[in-house]
Amino acid sequence: MQTNNQRYSNEVFQKIQSMAEDQQAGKYKTICKKAGSLVRNSGLMQTLAFMKARGQRSSEAHHHTLLDHLRDELISLGCVPAGINDLPDYIRTVSLSSYMIHTRQVLLLLNWHKRLADTLISQEEEQ
Repeated sequence: MQTNNQRYSNEVFQKIQSMAEDQQAGKYKTICKKAGSLVRNSGLMQTLAFMKARGQRSSEAHHHTLLDHLRDELISLGCVPAGINDLPDYIRTVSLSSYMIHTRQVLLLLNWHKRLADTLISQEEEQ
């Protein structure tokens, strides 16, 4: 039996490890470090919408990558139903209590993203 933190860290570890050698790894690391505070300051829906909008630019693909990783992790952990293609659209339609639960789940995932990206991704974003 694993704790929630163990389950969450295992899911995130796989995604971060796959990104470690990617050419966008430095930018991905930066967004991983900032995303948790974005959720706390602006809210879950606004942060997801921001990632979706920014991720449409080819130079900002790391935003979309993190959004996809969060969606896949939430599905894998059983937090959202399988088959969700657009996480922001799904979150927009849930009840207030579900929204609050999903916010807490995403914050836990983003905390692990920040920790593991800092550890596993050596390159920094180029200015």
